[in-house]
Amino acid sequence: MKLITDEQVRSVLTMRESSAVVRDAFIAAAQGRAVTLPRSRTYLYHLTLSVMGGIVAPAGMCGAKVYSTNAGQFDFVVVLFDGKDGRYLGTLQGNALTEFRTAATTRVVIEAQMPKEASTLTIFGAGVQARAHLAALLEFDVFRRVFIVSKGDGEAMAASFSQAHPHVEFQTAEAITAVPEADVVITCTRSPTPLFDGKLLKPHAFVAAIGSSKPQTREIDDSTLQRATRIIVEHKEQARKEAGDLVMAQDGVVDWDRVLEIGEVLPEDAAAHGAAQGIGVYKSVGVGLVDVALSALVYKKLEARAVIDSHT
Repeated sequence: MKLITDEQVRSVLTMRESSAVVRDAFIAAAQGRAVTLPRSRTYLYHLTLSVMGGIVAPAGMCGAKVYSTNAGQFDFVVVLFDGKDGRYLGTLQGNALTEFRTAATTRVVIEAQMPKEASTLTIFGAGVQARAHLAALLEFDVFRRVFIVSKGDGEAMAASFSQAHPHVEFQTAEAITAVPEADVVITCTRSPTPLFDGKLLKPHAFVAAIGSSKPQTREIDDSTLQRATRIIVEHKEQARKEAGDLVMAQDGVVDWDRVLEIGEVLPEDAAAHGAAQGIGVYKSVGVGLVDVALSALVYKKLEARAVIDSHT
């Protein structure tokens, strides 16, 4: 049995390469060359067992991510199979992978959808995902001002990023100050209720809500959704079950016939953006397609380094 550890995952993954692989996976899904297995959750007593996965033909693999949840703590593994003959390839610890997959997906969407002259980013949260998203987006080298809105240690987050990015101005602020200034807004919290009034948004702002995958919680309000010219999700079937930001909206606010999947909004040129007008919303819940695509990348890179042997 081949077990790939979190340390090995971190040793080979970069955000830039992860984003490219995620982008290719969503384009493949739009073309019918990849498919997502929507998440299934099972509950008993204090435990939740979740399963999600996908088949990614261009990567030559399929697989499933399985994880437990106990008192808000998660433990993940991804099981990989060969896409041609179906044989078992290996298992990856999925905790490090999760640090990359959500931010990489958000980065792909924002690269394609953010306003052409974007320079100000507002991020809600100061935890692991907020830090991962901020690091991923600063690689674009377009943001010159970042507002951090957090009930946690936003000051420490600002200070740590300031050292690595001296050309960027980092500030902690309240939503009422930070949202009207933002070209891009990202919400990375566990808030069960909306974090800001959508009326505060700039006319062409782009909003990425990634903090929740539960139908009873939401980070953005109906005003944001009503003002949006486009709503983007990873997978419509899964979003209709899990995306509280959308399913909790009042009747008529979200037209599911007009909701787009990521692969439908990605241009041929990965660096192209700015064509869409008006406020855009991306609502993430996380899909197994991404876990399989990134796991395949890790497996192939470790195999190329002779760290693992695919024939044993």
